[in-house]
Amino acid sequence: MKKTIMRATTLALIAVLLLCMLTACGRRVPAGAYEAELEVFGQSWNVTYTFKGNKVTATNKITLLGTVTTETAEGKYEIIENADGTMEISFDFGEESESFKDGTYTYEEGEGYIKIGEFKYTKVQK
Repeated sequence: MKKTIMRATTLALIAVLLLCMLTACGRRVPAGAYEAELEVFGQSWNVTYTFKGNKVTATNKITLLGTVTTETAEGKYEIIENADGTMEISFDFGEESESFKDGTYTYEEGEGYIKIGEFKYTKVQK
């Protein structure tokens, strides 16, 4: 009886350790907010992506001659790793807006930033 309990406990511990190892090896996903700012000919353009789980909120804030226009879109995203090791991010905003379109873009993640397509977004520190 004592050996059976010890075996069951050992097997349960091994199963928990394997589960922890598999979880640790999972693909990283962005969390929190990332923003990019650009100024062209007096026009300030600020785009922020906020990631939570598999959902994303995208905000586009344009300042032109003191007038601020803001547009927000909510949707889902998925990060895909290609066979060659490159990454892509796919957005599905449902009802598309003028600024945010559904589609797949190249994706890169580094320390304190992500890169979507040609644009680099810096992690917002709060």
